This record gives sequence, structure tokens and C-alpha cells, in this order.
Amino acid sequence: MSYEEQNVIWRVALASYDPREMRVWTRYLEERNPAIRCTGYRSSRPLLERLEQGDVDVLVLGGRLEDMDSIRFLPRIRGLARKPLVLLRDDGRNEKSAVESLSQEDACYLIRQATLEDMLQELRAPAHRPAESLEKRCERIYRSWGVSTCDANKRYLTGALRVMMGSDHRLAIRKEILGPVAEEYGLTVAAVDSALRRLLETLDETGTQTWRDFRKEYGLERRKVTIGRLLYALESRLSQQ
Repeated sequence: MSYEEQNVIWRVALASYDPREMRVWTRYLEERNPAIRCTGYRSSRPLLERLEQGDVDVLVLGGRLEDMDSIRFLPRIRGLARKPLVLLRDDGRNEKSAVESLSQEDACYLIRQATLEDMLQELRAPAHRPAESLEKRCERIYRSWGVSTCDANKRYLTGALRVMMGSDHRLAIRKEILGPVAEEYGLTVAAVDSALRRLLETLDETGTQTWRDFRKEYGLERRKVTIGRLLYALESRLSQQ
């Protein structure tokens, strides 16, 4: 049964100082999913009042409201009895600062830099469970493979998957997938490629039985696991969830 067929409404609060931006979001989201109902907010007070009522499923935060930025706003919703899914649209530096402003206890938040297509994908999640970010889904898989929580290389793998899953056609691994990831982190393509190769080496040396089962399931048991093969196998796994 599709999300739309469940007759469930997603109540989405859009927050930005820019009314034009919110009109674009509203038109895009509501046209592509009739189950979405958007309401726009330009300042923090009416938005917080709405959030305190507990009838917002998703908050799309455009980074800055008329009276405060995301760094000041996000901590104010920690005390909500019913916390919404949070999708953060902001430039990279402000996003990092906003995320760091939340404590480790705020695990109920799903905060990420989101494109419009990312937003729509999050809102397609079944109504019986909260939408789950790509990062969180990937992290669960990485943990099952035995990847250390401190291994920074996995973020490049997640970034590459985000690029792949945002495209409707097959992409060239280095130029069209690793290239955008390298640009996001201020690295060269060679550096990202090297980091992913190190991650693969670690998996082959210390990976769990779940990792070995994954290789077998996707026909990688008797083949060299390249970055491309790993990415397409992971994309297939994630699309089945």
C-alpha cells in the first residue's frame, strides 16, 4: 500500500524568512504528495506556539527566521513533548553549528542538509513509523558490519549514496558521485577515493558475519569489492527498506 493510499496527512511546518522560498517548497511538496499539508512561518513565536500544540509532524527549517537563526532556534524545541522530524536547509557551516548546539540526548531529531527531493523522500515514509534519514539508515548498517563509530571514512560513503539516490540515472563513480562528495568536504576526489578504499580494507579485515552475509547476498563473495560495486549494492539494500 502506498503512502498516499493510507489516507494519512503529514502536517508540515515550513520556516524561513523568505516567503518565496516557502512558496516553492509548498508547491513542490504538495503537488508531488497530496497527503502533505504545508503551513509557512517567518518568525519564531507563532512557530513555537504551533509546535507546542504537538500537531506538527515535520519541521522544515530554512536556516534563518526573521528574528533568529537556526543555531538559536533549534535548542528551543528540546523541551517539546512531541518532537517533529526536523529537516534543516542551511549552508554547511551553519548546519554544523546548529547540529552541535543540540545535546546527545536529542537523538529523536533527524537533522540534515536537505534538498527538496530529500524532503519528499523523507515524507514518503510509512505512517506507522517516523521518517528516518539516510544517515541514520546507513549508520545502522555500518554498525552491523562492525564499522567503528569513530571511523570518519563512513561519512564519505553516506555522501556518495546520497548523490546516487538523488539521481534518476546511472552516474559515473569518480566524476559524478565522488566529485560532489569531495567538493562538499573540501577534499580532492583522490582523497575521498582513498578514504573509501581504506574503509573497504577495514571491512575485509575486521568485518562481522553480517558484512560477509551482505557480500554473499549481492554477489560480492567471490569478487573484489570495489567502491562502485559496494555503492550499488548498498543502494539496492536501502531501496528495499
